[in-house]
Amino acid sequence: MQIRLTVLGPRSGLARDVLVTAPTGTALGTVAGALAASAGSGQPVRSAGSAVALYAGAQRLDPGSAMLGVPPLVDGAVLSLHTPADHGHHDEHHHDSSAHAALHVIGGPDAGGVHLLHGGQVRIGRSAEADVPLDDPDVSRLHCTVTLDPKSRHAAVTDFGSTNGTSVDGHPVGERPVPLPPGALLRIGESTLRLEPGPAAVQAAAVQAAAIQAAEDGTVPAAPPSPTLPLVPDAEGHLHVCLPHAKADGAGRAGSAKRLAEHVPGPRRPDSLGGAPGWPGNSPRPPAGPTTNHFGGAAELSSTALPSAPTARCTGTGADGPSGAAHDEGDESGGRIATPQRLDATALHTPSLTSPHQPQAAASGRGAGLSGAIGAWARRIATGAGRGMGHGGSEAAEAARLAARAAELRDRAPDAATILVTALGPGPRLWERGVGHAEALSVRLGTTDLLTEGGLLPSVPVTADLRRTGSLGLAGPRPRLAGLARAVVAQLCALHSPSALELVLISADRVHPADQRTGEWTWLNWLPHVRPAHGQDCRLLLAFDREQAEARTAELTRRLDDGPLGPGWATATPEAVAAASAQHSGPFTVVVVDGDPGSVALRDTVAHLAHAGPTVGIHLLCLAEQSELLAAECGTVAQLEGDVATTLSVTPHPAPDDGSADSLITVDAVSSAWAERFARALAPLREADGAERRTRSSLPATARLLDELDLALATPAKISERWTTETSKTAKTAKTTETAGTAESTGTAASSAVRAVLGAGPEGPVDVDLVTEGPHLFIGGAAGSGKTELLRSVTAALAAAARPDRLALVLLDGAPERGEGLRICTDLPHVSTYLAASDPARMREFAQALTAELKRREELLEAVVSASPCLPGTGPVDSYGPYSSYDALDAWHGERRLVVVVDDLDALVAPALGSPGRPAAGSVIRAVEAVARAGTQLGMHLVASTGRPERTAGTEADERSRLRIALRTEDPESAALLVHVEDPASLDDSVPGRGYLRRPDGAVTPFQAGRVSGRIPRTATLRPTVVPLEWERMGDPPTRRPLRELGNGPTDLALLASALQRAAESISAEPALPLLESSALDGS
Repeated sequence: MQIRLTVLGPRSGLARDVLVTAPTGTALGTVAGALAASAGSGQPVRSAGSAVALYAGAQRLDPGSAMLGVPPLVDGAVLSLHTPADHGHHDEHHHDSSAHAALHVIGGPDAGGVHLLHGGQVRIGRSAEADVPLDDPDVSRLHCTVTLDPKSRHAAVTDFGSTNGTSVDGHPVGERPVPLPPGALLRIGESTLRLEPGPAAVQAAAVQAAAIQAAEDGTVPAAPPSPTLPLVPDAEGHLHVCLPHAKADGAGRAGSAKRLAEHVPGPRRPDSLGGAPGWPGNSPRPPAGPTTNHFGGAAELSSTALPSAPTARCTGTGADGPSGAAHDEGDESGGRIATPQRLDATALHTPSLTSPHQPQAAASGRGAGLSGAIGAWARRIATGAGRGMGHGGSEAAEAARLAARAAELRDRAPDAATILVTALGPGPRLWERGVGHAEALSVRLGTTDLLTEGGLLPSVPVTADLRRTGSLGLAGPRPRLAGLARAVVAQLCALHSPSALELVLISADRVHPADQRTGEWTWLNWLPHVRPAHGQDCRLLLAFDREQAEARTAELTRRLDDGPLGPGWATATPEAVAAASAQHSGPFTVVVVDGDPGSVALRDTVAHLAHAGPTVGIHLLCLAEQSELLAAECGTVAQLEGDVATTLSVTPHPAPDDGSADSLITVDAVSSAWAERFARALAPLREADGAERRTRSSLPATARLLDELDLALATPAKISERWTTETSKTAKTAKTTETAGTAESTGTAASSAVRAVLGAGPEGPVDVDLVTEGPHLFIGGAAGSGKTELLRSVTAALAAAARPDRLALVLLDGAPERGEGLRICTDLPHVSTYLAASDPARMREFAQALTAELKRREELLEAVVSASPCLPGTGPVDSYGPYSSYDALDAWHGERRLVVVVDDLDALVAPALGSPGRPAAGSVIRAVEAVARAGTQLGMHLVASTGRPERTAGTEADERSRLRIALRTEDPESAALLVHVEDPASLDDSVPGRGYLRRPDGAVTPFQAGRVSGRIPRTATLRPTVVPLEWERMGDPPTRRPLRELGNGPTDLALLASALQRAAESISAEPALPLLESSALDGS
């Protein structure tokens, strides 16, 4: 296992991030000395296991009983050396549940804070002397005070004579105390705070949450605690979280209850919420720079009102025509009511009363109508149109409805404080937005006061939907820009699971020093969303230099090459892009482009990605200090404005010059310390495997093929014994059926099995037999699904099941440019021929040789049939029984079975322009199709894979394969083409090798494919290591140790191949002759 830890040195508190590699079950004491050395303790370390005092928060860890990978020593944990960490790195009283209330900073330039109140007076201000410090330029040094009576739990606010004043729910506050009830909005400067009731208890393993529901009179009563999500440690540094809303359709929560934050008790000053000691969520570093940071995005008022609330007319013209029509009646079905919401750069799109949110409805015409829409909305606010036109019979009732309505809008777009406590819990809102969720990819940028016909809705969120804008540009002074960028990215990662959202960072702008860029984005490294899950050649999806940026963009463009627009995606028309984007249903990739990507070519690629990326779920979040530096393809730009850059203006890109897009939006931003605490809380979390399964039995996250083959110790003697047993079993079956005297049964029953173990199933190993269930096997899966690895495992399993003189293997890589493919299987003694489809002359020679082998076997069979009265029929080969024909060949000529294994068949069926093998691809396909069509009677089988099932649909290989496998697919249609069910489309891309097997009788079985090219487990002798983490190099390809010679190699495949070779030699089993006369196994 590998876990990442941060070690705080003694006295200085200097933080060192390290990577610990150790076998599961390793005690902390084994690496304590190395951890101390990495932190520069200054004390001599005699060995890796020297006695060293290590603390997780205030808890001293026992080096003998504390196990690496087990809480609190999970991924992202913070340890301190020799002494407990000082305040700020942990919470001393983490078991204290005496907090009576908490102040949540729900909006403004320093949002996200959660400050516990234990009673007494709490000072709020910009000064470091304040109990609740806020990095808000419009807040006075000591702005106001909140006094909480610990007995009555009533709170009151008093202003300190601040410059910009204080208000509670719009009512000004002076020197005399003003009540501050739970749920009320406290406005100071550009910041908005909310009082939440207590008590709250934070424990080392979880943060207790409470949910509150707004009452009809607008008050927010306390409610009993609601459970946090259950966590299951895996002893390897991860905590698997069970998500109640983890469904394929991504349906989110129901109801409008607000979430009461989880609170961490602390000392005298009201403490900021953090993770439990030693657990992710404790930030070991102070902010690297100013903590007040902003950035803007598209303005989209994401709002949902209560059914009885009135709505206002707000006009605008969008891609679908005028939108935002007024609806004065309530939604009787409880659906979403159209308010002046969705103030969006695509158009002022407002969901109707009865239809759900349709994010793709305005995919075309990006930017149309925003100017007039925002202008009309701003003029309505300025003129106070519709004020006082409430319904409901009384001002009190109307005020209650408005308060509840505003609370509902805030609940739909959670604030930064809610995001933090959701991560720390983890709370029930964690990863609630699946790919089909109505608010998927919607991000909160700030707040505004929204005027409706019923009155004013204060501090309602302004959001941008990346699915509608396509790409989002953010511009402004860098410190403010970084703050809102952190807030936006954190929202995406808290509300979308790693299987629904992948995050990529490109920060290669040389205008800013590398150390500055790395430091600003260090927090991102802890997020599970930046871990490569699609076969990308890196450790994290980051780019801090030009080479890494080129690698990341190349990975993204390859996805577009394989997308619905094909290789010509860069020149596709806007209409074609819009149509293809509307069809994409997830998962998504958000690419953060921080400044200039590094070169002219990279700038062009980024522009093309912004244009066509949404067709495959790629959306860009571009940052620049000036809007002119953003890519012209950005659908919307949010510009930070004002003397201190705390307000946003949102415009289509390029911006209109009529000033109609002005709006009053206060930006939401978070500090770097907040972001790191948030990211560390998510670091160890993983989605629980398979929320909904076809069976009650669970599948493992990974499976080792040799274990499933019962060859954990693959010795030549064990393999020889297995071959002998299989041969004897076949001979015994043949003799028994021959005695029965029926030619047909003799042929079928005597046929030797061609069995391959695929991996682990619900009830044990899953295998297939190409003879009794085949004759052919067809495999499909998206990039990164484990398709090639499964082919390798099938090849190895076939070899382990039969002697080389009874089975021959022919390997063909249809797209050798994509990686090693099947080449690494050529050391198996059964492999007679290997071809990489890159040399047209060699490919034509291979096609001729394979066709000749078919003809040779056919001629032999014709002769056997003519000489044997026992075999049915004397006509063409197609008329013979499927198995009796080969049995005759076997009996008369000793013909071994031949299995042709083809990876990336789709690359041969529809070769890409410029592919070196394109001229001869047709010849190879015709030969492979002949095997699929006529090979059954000749003892020839086909095992083929495709990455694009729609391209291979209707081919002989597809039509004649009765055994079919679907790994994770990009869409339900591809899954249905493979196994007639859509389940593979919803498989988690973080679990490669998970798939479904469909047998000829229609039965579908889930399984986890066995891995064979992984390294040989050597946990008994593996020495634990501690090495410093170089975050700037995480975007480089992983350092790989050179493979040692066959027989002493580091992979299971090398071990198995060596044992098979020696077993074959011991029984004098001669391998088959190659189809090609020279260089059969070198691919030349």
